[in-house]
Formats: sequence, structure tokens, C-alpha cells
Amino acid sequence: MEPDADLNFEEGEVIYENARVGEWIKFWKASALIIFGMSPGFYMFEIYQGDGTPSLTWMADNFNWFDIPRQF
Repeated sequence: MEPDADLNFEEGEVIYENARVGEWIKFWKASALIIFGMSPGFYMFEIYQGDGTPSLTWMADNFNWFDIPRQF
């Protein structure tokens, strides 16, 4: 497969341009900010305003895709 003869890479010609890439960058930045920025704050809020940190038994029962070793 040969490129088009009119294509000149020295001039900086764009072969494909994604006009919505800016929207996706904003979306992923906002998603990361919410997940990684607000999660620790929510966890601290739950520690002080709720019943405290979740117990290992509760976490092992509700997050069963990994096993939390119990020491006692």
C-alpha cells in the first residue's frame, strides 16, 4: 500500500484529525479527579461521621475479588 503522491510530511500535513479529542481529555481528567480526589475525602468523612473504618470481615464479605488475611 503506497501513500498518496500529494502527501507531504515535511509541511506537517495532518492525515487524521480527531476533533473531539479535547472532550475526551476533559472527561478523563474530570473522572480521575473525582475518583482519586474525592475518594479519600469521602473515606475520611465516613471515618469521622459514620461508624468508623470498615472492618476486615465486612470488607472481605463485600469485596470478594481479593482475600484479606485475618490475623486475629
